Amino acid sequence: MSPYERLSVRATPEATVEALREAIRSRGITEYAVVDHGRDMAAAGTPGFAAWTLVFGNPAAGAKLLAHDIAAAVDIPLRLAVVSAETGSEIVLRDMRSLLSYELAELADALTEVLRALAAQARDLAQGS
Repeated sequence: MSPYERLSVRATPEATVEALREAIRSRGITEYAVVDHGRDMAAAGTPGFAAWTLVFGNPAAGAKLLAHDIAAAVDIPLRLAVVSAETGSEIVLRDMRSLLSYELAELADALTEVLRALAAQARDLAQGS
């Protein structure tokens, strides 16, 4: 069983990345970085993949998480990936329970729901729904 959840999007990966960035902005979430893996691999002389990682978070929520367990810093900020797929693209996320400790399970569930909601909003934006 894969630790990743995938949400199919009937739009190009580039359009999906832009829709995801818009979904993040519209919720007042801080975008820290957009990693274009294919561009970086091509620049290094390696065949690239159509794959992006968006890194984002909410500093106030992060502070609450770290107050519970400072080691959780390894799991923040949050990330979603956009990858090329046969039908357009996919938004990929990881259930936060696979990263955070058992004692933070309730918070992990809440973070996973945020990731799922962002992915669904971006899918709808990218597909023009």
